[in-house]
Amino acid sequence: MAVLWVFRSLAPLLFARCLGKGDDMTDEELKAAMERLSGTAVGWSKTKIAACGGAILLVLALICGLAWLWQKNTAHEEALQKAAVMTAAQAANSDYLQNELKISKQNADAMAAAVKAAQAGNLAPSVTFVQTAPTVDQAAGSVAQRINDGDKTLPSMALEKTDRTAVVPQEVVNKDGNKEWKVDVMKVNLYRNWEWSAGYGRHGGDSYIPIGLQRNYSKDKALAAEYHVGGKSGYEIKYVVKTDKLFGLF
Repeated sequence: MAVLWVFRSLAPLLFARCLGKGDDMTDEELKAAMERLSGTAVGWSKTKIAACGGAILLVLALICGLAWLWQKNTAHEEALQKAAVMTAAQAANSDYLQNELKISKQNADAMAAAVKAAQAGNLAPSVTFVQTAPTVDQAAGSVAQRINDGDKTLPSMALEKTDRTAVVPQEVVNKDGNKEWKVDVMKVNLYRNWEWSAGYGRHGGDSYIPIGLQRNYSKDKALAAEYHVGGKSGYEIKYVVKTDKLFGLF
């Protein structure tokens, strides 16, 4: 913007010079042109530079804040996606799952029901290992470590990226009386059936309160509606799709 103002101030003088008529300008005309340029520069430095500088700083602070939040959330989610070892009893306990895996009660109840069904033989775990180790805890710990390290010798389903991974060991006694450790790997994707939101917004100088409601149909698809209360009231309806990478970049 400053460059545009300077150009506009100098345009008559430059045009005259290009046509070879600059020498016809009187000292008063040249002085007036320079005064216009000086006034533009002074006006920009006093009023516009401060505003633009503040806006730039605000945008940079917003970008840095969003980048920090994104990195923090990414690190937190990656930590929660690590395989967690738990006993068969703990895996079937909704309260334990909710606290240990940091999931909602609804998701904890669903996961506990799936674990119980797997233990009863009515539902197959994602992957099952028969592990050789001195103790059942060491057997489970070994499988969890291999999953977290991304051991390519494991089946692809064991390494599949999901919201949570539970490693549940069980002691099994064979017909010949020998003991072995069976380790079940539960891969869990989470989603909440309903979400609601509220906040504050401004548009065209008017303030409003956005009230939103979202219905999740699966882990990565939802239908959302939002209504603006106050100011210029309005509403919007959105179809929401989750993607692991934004535009294939990150």
